[in-house]
Amino acid sequence: MRVGFFVTCLVDLMRPSVGFAAIRLLEAAGVDVFVPPTQTCCGQPAYNSGDREDTKRLAAKLRPTSSRSSSSTS
Repeated sequence: MRVGFFVTCLVDLMRPSVGFAAIRLLEAAGVDVFVPPTQTCCGQPAYNSGDREDTKRLAAKLRPTSSRSSSSTS
């Protein structure tokens, strides 16, 4: 199985060890893990601060990344 791993900004900036541990766990279970190179912010920080327009813009940029990832999954 191949899965795309979405790295959140919190994990990326504050606790990268959590992301690496999750990848190791998945790989130990036989999963082929990849991080889509074009992934970007999902918009959660903007949403939390009430900026709905930036949230929509960022989510729209992320959507094609997740679509490509799922279409390349076997």
